[in-house]
Amino acid sequence: MPTLTAGFGDVIAYDEYGAGPLVLLLHGSPGTSKAWSKVAERLADRYHVIAPNLPGYGETSAAPAGAPPDNAYATRLVEALLAEVGTPRVLAGHSYGGVIALRVALGGAVAPRALALFEPVAVPLLEALGEAEIFAASKAVFDRYLAAFDRGDGGAVRIMVDYWFGAGAYEHMASPMKEFLGSHTAHNVRDVRATFRERYSSEALRRLPMPVQVVCGTRGPEAMTRICQGIAAHAPQGSLVTLEKATHALTTTHADAVADLIAALAARNGG
Repeated sequence: MPTLTAGFGDVIAYDEYGAGPLVLLLHGSPGTSKAWSKVAERLADRYHVIAPNLPGYGETSAAPAGAPPDNAYATRLVEALLAEVGTPRVLAGHSYGGVIALRVALGGAVAPRALALFEPVAVPLLEALGEAEIFAASKAVFDRYLAAFDRGDGGAVRIMVDYWFGAGAYEHMASPMKEFLGSHTAHNVRDVRATFRERYSSEALRRLPMPVQVVCGTRGPEAMTRICQGIAAHAPQGSLVTLEKATHALTTTHADAVADLIAALAARNGG
C-alpha cells in the first residue's frame, strides 16, 4: 500500500487504481479504504483513483494524543494528500467520509472540481437547517450509543448499526463483520463524537463553488433523507440522486450505480 508522509510527519496510507484524471474516495466509519474497492475497480479503466485510509485506520496515523476531539486532523491529512496528488475531478465521501469531504470543500484550502456525497452522516446539519425534531431524535440514539460504550457495553455498536441499517441488522451480519465492528468500536465512537462537534450553516452551503451531487438510498432513516435533501437544496449547484432499495451500504451493494454516478460527474467537470 502506498504511503505519503505529510509535512507535519504523519503518514497517510492509500489504495491506488488505474490511470487518468484523479478521483479521491473517502471511506466511512468504522472502515478502511477497502470499502471502496468495488467502486474503484469499476472506475480504474478511466480514472486514477486514490482511496486513503482516514486517521487511525489501516496504516494511516491516528490523531496525536491530546488533539482536539474533532475532525480537524482528518481534514488536514486529506488536504495534505491533495496538495501532493493534485486537484481531483471528484472528491467523493461515503458516510463519515462524506462528513470529511464536505468539511474539506467548505474549508476552501483545496477545491475539488466536484463533490459527491453518499449518505453523509452530517447529523448536526439537521439542526442548522431547522429540522430540530429530527435532529433531537437522531442525537438521542447516538447519545445512547456513546453512553453504552462509556459504561463498557461490548455490544454497544449494535445501536449504531441498527439505526443506519434498520432494526435487527446487526444480528443478521456475518461473524467477521461483527468482529470487525467490535474491534473498531472505539474508533467509531471517536468519529461520532467528532462529527457531532461539526457546525454547519445554510450560508456556508450556499458558498460551495463546485457541483455537489448527494446520493441517498430509499431504505435508510428519515434523518439521512433530510440531510441529503438539505445539502442538495442549499448548494448552488446541488443535485439529489436516490438509489432505489439501497441502504447505508450503497457503495457496496450498488457499486455499479455508484461508479457510474462518479464517472458521469467527473466527465461533466473535466475543466
